[in-house]
Amino acid sequence: MSLGTWFRNLLSPKPKAAEVALGRNDTCWCGSGKKYKKCHLKSDELKRVEANYSSTVTARNRMGDGVMPTKAKPRKLEKAEEPAGKR
Repeated sequence: MSLGTWFRNLLSPKPKAAEVALGRNDTCWCGSGKKYKKCHLKSDELKRVEANYSSTVTARNRMGDGVMPTKAKPRKLEKAEEPAGKR
Protein backbone atom coordinates (compact mmCIF):
# COMPACT_ATOMS: atom_id res chain seq x y z
CA MET A 1 0.00 0.00 0.00
CA SER A 2 1.41 3.34 -0.95
CA LEU A 3 1.65 6.28 1.40
CA GLY A 4 -0.94 8.19 -0.64
CA THR A 5 -3.46 5.35 -0.42
CA TRP A 6 -2.87 4.95 3.30
CA PHE A 7 -3.37 8.69 3.88
CA ARG A 8 -6.53 8.74 1.70
CA ASN A 9 -7.99 5.82 3.68
CA LEU A 10 -7.12 7.54 6.91
CA LEU A 11 -9.00 10.71 5.99
CA SER A 12 -11.97 9.14 4.20
CA PRO A 13 -15.13 8.86 6.32
CA LYS A 14 -15.81 5.34 7.51
CA PRO A 15 -19.40 4.05 7.31
CA LYS A 16 -20.94 3.52 10.73
CA ALA A 17 -22.47 0.18 11.64
CA ALA A 18 -25.99 1.64 11.48
CA GLU A 19 -25.39 3.00 7.97
CA VAL A 20 -24.29 -0.34 6.54
CA ALA A 21 -27.34 -2.42 5.62
CA LEU A 22 -26.91 -6.00 6.75
CA GLY A 23 -29.16 -8.50 4.99
CA ARG A 24 -30.65 -11.56 6.63
CA ASN A 25 -28.55 -13.91 4.51
CA ASP A 26 -25.24 -12.05 4.93
CA THR A 27 -22.63 -13.43 7.29
CA CYS A 28 -23.05 -12.15 10.82
CA TRP A 29 -21.15 -9.08 11.97
CA CYS A 30 -19.74 -10.94 14.99
CA GLY A 31 -17.49 -13.14 12.85
CA SER A 32 -19.04 -16.48 13.80
CA GLY A 33 -19.42 -17.49 10.15
CA LYS A 34 -23.17 -18.09 10.58
CA LYS A 35 -25.84 -16.25 8.67
CA TYR A 36 -27.10 -13.12 10.37
CA LYS A 37 -30.66 -14.52 10.63
CA LYS A 38 -29.40 -17.53 12.58
CA CYS A 39 -26.99 -15.65 14.83
CA HIS A 40 -27.86 -12.10 15.98
CA LEU A 41 -31.01 -11.04 14.10
CA LYS A 42 -33.43 -11.64 17.00
CA SER A 43 -31.29 -9.93 19.63
CA ASP A 44 -30.62 -6.93 17.37
CA GLU A 45 -34.33 -6.54 16.64
CA LEU A 46 -35.11 -6.72 20.36
CA LYS A 47 -32.56 -3.98 21.04
CA ARG A 48 -34.13 -1.80 18.33
CA VAL A 49 -37.61 -2.29 19.79
CA GLU A 50 -36.42 -1.49 23.33
CA ALA A 51 -34.59 1.63 22.13
CA ASN A 52 -37.68 2.81 20.24
CA TYR A 53 -39.91 2.24 23.28
CA SER A 54 -37.46 4.02 25.56
CA SER A 55 -37.24 7.05 23.28
CA THR A 56 -41.05 7.17 22.97
CA VAL A 57 -41.52 7.12 26.76
CA THR A 58 -38.85 9.78 27.24
CA ALA A 59 -40.47 12.02 24.62
CA ARG A 60 -43.88 11.65 26.25
CA ASN A 61 -42.45 12.47 29.67
CA ARG A 62 -40.74 15.57 28.34
CA MET A 63 -43.94 16.75 26.67
CA GLY A 64 -45.78 16.23 29.93
CA ASP A 65 -43.25 18.32 31.84
CA GLY A 66 -44.24 21.38 29.84
CA VAL A 67 -47.94 20.93 30.47
CA MET A 68 -47.98 19.89 34.11
CA PRO A 69 -44.76 20.59 36.02
CA THR A 70 -44.31 17.97 38.71
CA LYS A 71 -41.72 19.65 40.94
CA ALA A 72 -43.05 23.22 40.90
CA LYS A 73 -45.46 24.26 43.62
CA PRO A 74 -48.95 25.02 42.31
CA ARG A 75 -49.80 28.70 42.35
CA LYS A 76 -52.84 29.86 44.28
CA LEU A 77 -55.39 31.63 42.15
CA GLU A 78 -56.55 34.94 43.51
CA LYS A 79 -60.22 35.77 43.45
CA ALA A 80 -61.05 38.21 40.68
CA GLU A 81 -62.53 41.53 41.75
CA GLU A 82 -66.12 42.18 40.79
CA PRO A 83 -66.90 45.24 38.66
CA ALA A 84 -67.79 48.32 40.75
CA GLY A 85 -71.19 48.97 39.10
CA LYS A 86 -72.64 45.50 39.59
CA ARG A 87 -73.65 44.13 43.04
